[in-house]
Amino acid sequence: MKVVSKQTMKALDRHMIENMNIPSLILMENAALGISSIVAGKFGPNTKIAVICGVGNNGGDGFAAARQLTAKGYGVSVYLVGHLQDLKGDAKINADFFGSSIIEVEETSQIQIDERSVVIDAIFGIGLAREVRGLYAEVIEAVNNSGAYVIACDIPSGIDSDTGKILGTAVKADETVTFACAKQGLLLFPGREHTGKLTLKEIGVFGDFDIGRAQVFCGGKKLGRREADSHKGCFGKLACVVGSSGMSGAGIMCAKGALRAGAGLTTIGIPASLQSIYSTAVPECLTAALEDEKGALSYKCVPDLDELMQNKTGLAAGCGLSVCSGTKKAIEHLVKTFDIKKVFDADALNLIAQDTDMLKEKAGEIILTPHIGEFERLSGEKTQQPLEQARKFAAEYGVTLLLKGATTIVTDGTRTAFILAGTPGMAKGGSGDVLTGVIGGLLAGGMDCFDAAQYGAYICGRAGEKAAQLQGEYSMTALDTLNKIGEVMKEMTV
Repeated sequence: MKVVSKQTMKALDRHMIENMNIPSLILMENAALGISSIVAGKFGPNTKIAVICGVGNNGGDGFAAARQLTAKGYGVSVYLVGHLQDLKGDAKINADFFGSSIIEVEETSQIQIDERSVVIDAIFGIGLAREVRGLYAEVIEAVNNSGAYVIACDIPSGIDSDTGKILGTAVKADETVTFACAKQGLLLFPGREHTGKLTLKEIGVFGDFDIGRAQVFCGGKKLGRREADSHKGCFGKLACVVGSSGMSGAGIMCAKGALRAGAGLTTIGIPASLQSIYSTAVPECLTAALEDEKGALSYKCVPDLDELMQNKTGLAAGCGLSVCSGTKKAIEHLVKTFDIKKVFDADALNLIAQDTDMLKEKAGEIILTPHIGEFERLSGEKTQQPLEQARKFAAEYGVTLLLKGATTIVTDGTRTAFILAGTPGMAKGGSGDVLTGVIGGLLAGGMDCFDAAQYGAYICGRAGEKAAQLQGEYSMTALDTLNKIGEVMKEMTV
């Protein structure tokens, strides 16, 4: 599912009209068919339908859908939040079908809806840029409080189509039927929470129009089967540089994530004083003792890192490392040396944030996996528009950025993917460590950075969903997510 900004969608509409010779009235008719087909597929003709329109083109889509449903034998009430005299163009053409039967809403008591109704929200479209107030806000609140089943036309009214922000108040839809491409605000919270089930309907042909390289990662990605004569060398050699006194668990979860993701041979580089802990906790991995100072990496650990990194095809670093001076030296060395694919998380991000210019001297390809707080430290600014800020940072430093959240954003500055998998139950310590290990395992096995970030976030998100089904969102742990990774990857293997 391709994703676009408001500006791109408006340009695409113009392109389809002017260059693909599709009349705007046909585009509106096709959009309305997307709405009416959803209603007809779910609800019988005795269902009470209320179509609530505004005076713009989104309202025109609503009028057209109401006409189509009327032709199918549904009893449809059509409401206009505004005045008939303000309707223009295609919206007016579709409204004229109903004539004086359209109810111009002056107060919410005129709108007759209840829990048995289906409401089509066609008040505001993607062009909304101001706060919703007055009668419009009252109508939206009446819809939200009615108990009716609500289908939003293109985007729930009141949602900023680029950022997902609520502009004063917004319709809480049970489902949203969007047209041509998904809009960014449907995927970013809080807009995503108001979207409900998201369905995409085609309304025309794009031709040679460049809609950009953003998409929703809803699944469908597959993993190939392994050849019968494979050996461990076929699936990469991963180094995990992790751990410090008191934070051994983070590195252990990372290493186990890498194993679950299929890394052929994983070696864990840890402070020497922790070697026995890791050898016992993750017996499937090799361990490498690194120069140690008080349970963390020493400033003198660089020669040990050079030895660890020989012949490695991937690196996962940062989980539980601590932020001492020796660790900073280690991370800087790992960033600037070794022409392989790498993922950095947790304390590695906090250390990089102290001197982001080290990224401009990087060797190899790099994935950074911050949550919002870590990203603010990396970028040095408050995160107001996470999508645009993530793209800007990734482009400036030439990295793949995985910004963790309820909707995870993966971007390299040019390509962007939205990962919707996951559950609030994953908001616990250890979840990020598992993700780092999974991504590291995929990198070591040969996957490129952008794909490894997408796949890793999706695999862990789906595994978390399965863990929540079993344990519940309150009680599940990162270990429960880890233990479901195999099930997810088995389902993805074809």
